[in-house]
Amino acid sequence: MAGEKPAHRFPMTVRRNLITEKVSQTKRLEPKPKTEREWMLVAADADANRFNLKCMSLLAFLSALSFLLEELGLFSVQPEIMLVSALTGLVLFSLPVVLYLIHDKLSGRSDSILEHAGFQYVIIGFAYAGTALFCVTLSFHTVLLLALPPLLAAQYHDRDRLFFWTLILTILLVPVSVYGSFFFGAVDRNLLKGMVSDETVMQPLDRLALATPKRMLELFLHYVIPRLFGVIAIVLLADGVVRRNKKMLDRQEALSRRVQEDMEHITEMQSNVINALATIIENRDTGTGEHVIRTKHYVRMVAQALSKEEDFCDSLSPEEIEWIAAAAPLHDVGKITVSDTILLKPAKLTQEEFESIKTHTTKGKEMIRKVFCDLDDEKFLKTAEDIAVGHHEKWDGSGYPRGLKGEEIPLSARIMAVADVFDALSSVRVYKDAIPPQMAIDVMMGESGTHFDPRIMRVVWKIRDEIIAYAQSPLAAAESQRS
Repeated sequence: MAGEKPAHRFPMTVRRNLITEKVSQTKRLEPKPKTEREWMLVAADADANRFNLKCMSLLAFLSALSFLLEELGLFSVQPEIMLVSALTGLVLFSLPVVLYLIHDKLSGRSDSILEHAGFQYVIIGFAYAGTALFCVTLSFHTVLLLALPPLLAAQYHDRDRLFFWTLILTILLVPVSVYGSFFFGAVDRNLLKGMVSDETVMQPLDRLALATPKRMLELFLHYVIPRLFGVIAIVLLADGVVRRNKKMLDRQEALSRRVQEDMEHITEMQSNVINALATIIENRDTGTGEHVIRTKHYVRMVAQALSKEEDFCDSLSPEEIEWIAAAAPLHDVGKITVSDTILLKPAKLTQEEFESIKTHTTKGKEMIRKVFCDLDDEKFLKTAEDIAVGHHEKWDGSGYPRGLKGEEIPLSARIMAVADVFDALSSVRVYKDAIPPQMAIDVMMGESGTHFDPRIMRVVWKIRDEIIAYAQSPLAAAESQRS
């Protein structure tokens, strides 16, 4: 009404960086990584598992296809050996895929086996088993499969352990494939050259008679060594890929850390400007900057409680709450344009004086846009403007400066109004004494649906004990004594 003394001013704040909660809200297998780098590595290995499962699926399909082609007469391998190789290979290459489908798709579990630290060893283990089977039974037909396990292992970040065991197992796999195919695999004219005069299938005991030391040495020199060099070259190449990826990850992490530090520094500087400006303005008529600190606490307290309500949970994310709390100190920035005579007047304001003080809302919005025009945070600026221009609007439309009604008033301004009025009622001002916090809440509840959003006031009533406890805390008491 005309002549009424404005009863509220807002908190001073230190604007804080938000720590992204998407990753922490994402369900992961235990133990959960604790650092940003570990989260990145888990995600990278999960992608590698997903890619390698596709490779294993393709190999399982090719295993089945090879048997069908043999039946059509495209290969000249003994049917019995081909049947065993194809079916066993199909099983070995399919098992990791089956485990994934059971765990992730059929069980309905919220976590993923792709993010399990040991699943990569399952994939590589079955890849080695399938590779060894085909290299032994089919010999030269599948020699390229020797490169498969190292290439699968190269997808993961765990260079030290995976590289060591991949190298050892691959070195062992080469002689196993050569000598195994000599004794147990399909008859191969390359391995048995000069010893087999027809296509008769030789039994392992028959081949054992051919395994003279000279023949074994010949196999080692002419078959094991060349394959070994080729496979070791592939393993070293795969290790080089892992090393390069690790260096790129380290550089990306260092750059990200540097950018984050720069952003923190910039945000701190912005915060200091906002705090200093808000404190200067609040000191003009309250004599202390703790009013803004205290009111910011009320704003965050009410907003967090509202975020748990069905009506507000979608519009009050953690980020939104921080934006509101960070912008709150600027709600009365427009008072810098109001004379001290009006601000510090202990008596009732005249109609002309009241009209003058009402302009601090629109002036505040203009100042925020001008002073912080270079701030690359449109959401923060919009929130600060809404609070500055709208915190004196009333739910029934009788407020100022625009006479907005109900939900026409931005939610941030509605929350600000509650915090501002409560602190004004429960604190000493030049034109009034303080009233007890409980009485202040009772007075405000009487204006629910007229001055304040009734849904917000219902939440305030729920957390009234928490609000009162903070109002009676040493910080609040110290502020009152200094006022």
